[in-house]
Amino acid sequence: MPAAVLGLQLPPGGSADFRTLAIEGPPSSPRVSIVATDAYRHGAPTGDLLHGATAPYAEGFAVNRAECASVALAAGSHTELEWPLVIRRFADGAVTNEPGDVFRFRLADVEGRAVPGAPEAVVELDVPAGHLGGTFVETPGRIGPWRAASGALYFIMEPAESDNLFMVVKSSDGGRSWREVDGAHRPATGDLESVDARLVGDTLHILHQVTEATYYHALRTADHPRAPDTWEVTDERVTTVTARAQMASLVVREDGGMVAFHVAESIGYSVRSADGDWGEEVRLDDGEFATSGPQAVLGADGVVHLAYHRADGTIWHRRLLPDDTLSAPRLLDRGAGRSEDDVGAVLPLVLMPESGTVVVVYRLADGRLRERRIRGDGPPTPPVPVAKRRVVQNAVDSQQAGADAVAWEAGVLVAFIDAADRSLYTTIDRGGGWEPPRARVEGIDGSWVRGNVYRRAGGATVYGYVYDAGSLGGAGMNRYGEVVLADAPAAR
Repeated sequence: MPAAVLGLQLPPGGSADFRTLAIEGPPSSPRVSIVATDAYRHGAPTGDLLHGATAPYAEGFAVNRAECASVALAAGSHTELEWPLVIRRFADGAVTNEPGDVFRFRLADVEGRAVPGAPEAVVELDVPAGHLGGTFVETPGRIGPWRAASGALYFIMEPAESDNLFMVVKSSDGGRSWREVDGAHRPATGDLESVDARLVGDTLHILHQVTEATYYHALRTADHPRAPDTWEVTDERVTTVTARAQMASLVVREDGGMVAFHVAESIGYSVRSADGDWGEEVRLDDGEFATSGPQAVLGADGVVHLAYHRADGTIWHRRLLPDDTLSAPRLLDRGAGRSEDDVGAVLPLVLMPESGTVVVVYRLADGRLRERRIRGDGPPTPPVPVAKRRVVQNAVDSQQAGADAVAWEAGVLVAFIDAADRSLYTTIDRGGGWEPPRARVEGIDGSWVRGNVYRRAGGATVYGYVYDAGSLGGAGMNRYGEVVLADAPAAR
């Protein structure tokens, strides 16, 4: 910022003692920028890597956390400078850098004049396969990727941590490349504090909670016969609440009606009729305990299953019947975290399609995942450990476990970020118990993972997922991966 706008004013004879002082301007994420790094200190000497240069080498300079550097460029010699640079896939305003875009860099003096004799560095952008970029939803429910009948994949995210626009991105090539869908008509409500969605037919139904309210959006996918890849509904107000810890969960009923759960001081929900009218908010009567982290799924016979966390570290289950009657709470387990960081202990609920069994996976305070299963109105099965590894919790101020759970015809899969090494693992129960976790992506500082099971082109059944490879809540590290669950059926 210009020096003229900075200053500290004290009364005559006064004094002030500052131990630390940080002065920040408004954050921004441009298409390209120089950033700070922990890889080296400012002023570290650089080595001579241009071994083919005929001119003598003069020691170079590494730039870090500095606007400029004092460098002497001796005549007749060559030197090397180094600084950390980032070129983003998505920048502020959802501006998109595309493969083949050319960026040119040059050295300039403090007056902004080009340094005579300094070469121009030219970089042509190549976006790696599977790279999304952007920023993960802060507290995600199910946000994709979903596979439409046409084969297109869809995922919900923000373009940058400094510009919290609501984006749905699409891949038409099996997850290798991604672009925003109908950005000109995206929802006006940004800041994806909590988002949950369901793909039903040719429409993606979305519940979006911010601190002050809850909204409903709907996107037509590529399967829609009249208006493919366009927003149908944006910013439809569901409730006006003040959330203490955002977490939204959406259920779409068979008749087209919906149930939208959210967090205010406690858990509340609203029912949308098949005609499109939202009813009044209903609060869970949960006594003196604050409740949070609702996760819901549509089970058999139109029954909505809800699991959530209480402030006393307990995990509970309830049913919302088709006539909107709510069952009494049933205790699933004790020993979950009691701090604000642990309020989202329950993973997204899953329904085993063939048996109608609901699987509840949750994290206790020891960091490990357990699961219980509920079939019909019967009692839950005993708690079963999912893995011995500890799962990261509240990695990016999300108040949730960094794990995902999905089901398909042959079993249940759990993907998670290990709390110790921050690598991505999966474990699968195909009916014979939980297999040992298998590392899928290592060497990252992982924070998030969300995915779905679908059959890709060629017939193989896969768990397609998007993970945050280490942005720590920032931007640019969202990537796509797959776990093959079943090979394509053999041709007859």
